[in-house]
Amino acid sequence: MSESPRTWIAHACHRLLRPLVRVLLRHGVAYDDFAEVTKSVYVEVARESFTPPGKRPTDARTAIVTGLTRKEVKRLREQTDPVYAARDWGGANRATRVLSGWHRDPAFTDAAGEPRPLPLSDTETGFPALVRQYSGDIPVSAILAELERVGAVAHRNGNLIARRRAFVPEAGDPESTRMLGTAVHDLLSTIEHNLDPDGSQRPRFQRSVFNPRVDIRALPVFHRLVSEHGQQLLEILDDWLDRHEMPDDHRPATRVGVGIYYFQDPDDSEGDT
Repeated sequence: MSESPRTWIAHACHRLLRPLVRVLLRHGVAYDDFAEVTKSVYVEVARESFTPPGKRPTDARTAIVTGLTRKEVKRLREQTDPVYAARDWGGANRATRVLSGWHRDPAFTDAAGEPRPLPLSDTETGFPALVRQYSGDIPVSAILAELERVGAVAHRNGNLIARRRAFVPEAGDPESTRMLGTAVHDLLSTIEHNLDPDGSQRPRFQRSVFNPRVDIRALPVFHRLVSEHGQQLLEILDDWLDRHEMPDDHRPATRVGVGIYYFQDPDDSEGDT
């Protein structure tokens, strides 16, 4: 007997949830907490995406679609939780662009093409000028705080020096958890788009390469290869996006991007469950 699409989805959910549950348990998030978040997302998505055109979303229809009770739907719809107050100023993206500009823009590099020390007080050629050019309207103090927090910059003789080219939070940094939500959301949104049953929209690029029998001794070399060439490609694409960025008040405009990631099965391989 062939499996139904619902069974396929259940298998896929089981697999994709395993690393997420590891993260949740590592941070002390119990099942009841996760279930509450899941129910609220069911209500949110059902109201936003599964209400018939021209109709207002109702608790009754949301309850039918989600399988929750109307009382539960009403409670979830009305609740407000400061946990969901998103830090949507784009700290990681803007900070990465500042670091990238610092490494490639002749105005901020030395004769050897390396990022030069930048004075904090020089608004014309120093760090404030760099932030103004590459972070949009984000305050200099906010960008500096983010870069300091992840160790991407250091102070030396009254100047600021770059220690990294990419904004990479340390393990346990709250920003790394926020980036987890963003990265997984973006990947799953692309997959969801490509699984659109009516096929009315052009598929989005989604590819991966892997080999199930790679010599473990070669993995450090492959990881370095991915890191170096992946970073180069991302910088090329980031330059293109920067050239096509519109002012905040310009319409139409939308968020768009590309993600590259390295994956490797753990020693106790999960198989295809």
